[in-house]
Amino acid sequence: MPINHIVTIGVAPGRAADFARAFKDLKAVVEREEGCERYDLFQNMDDPDTLVMLERWTNQELLDKHTEAERGVHARLIDALIALWAPGITPTFERFED
Repeated sequence: MPINHIVTIGVAPGRAADFARAFKDLKAVVEREEGCERYDLFQNMDDPDTLVMLERWTNQELLDKHTEAERGVHARLIDALIALWAPGITPTFERFED
């Protein structure tokens, strides 16, 4: 069953454009992963320092495989994004089934 993964991230003030540029590097890699059906970034129109990543994966197993890659082979790309998070604000992660 497809899994929609939604991540809401508060970035450091004024750093949303930097985050979006770093995200493009990660997106180029992730979209080639097995099971990735969508991997996009959106900016909140009312709060430009709030971004939402919208992911869609074929199933939980392939999402789990992607998560492992984020901790391993993609760690450098993920670290570049984490460096832009707003201090003291932890992203939220939500999963929804179709």
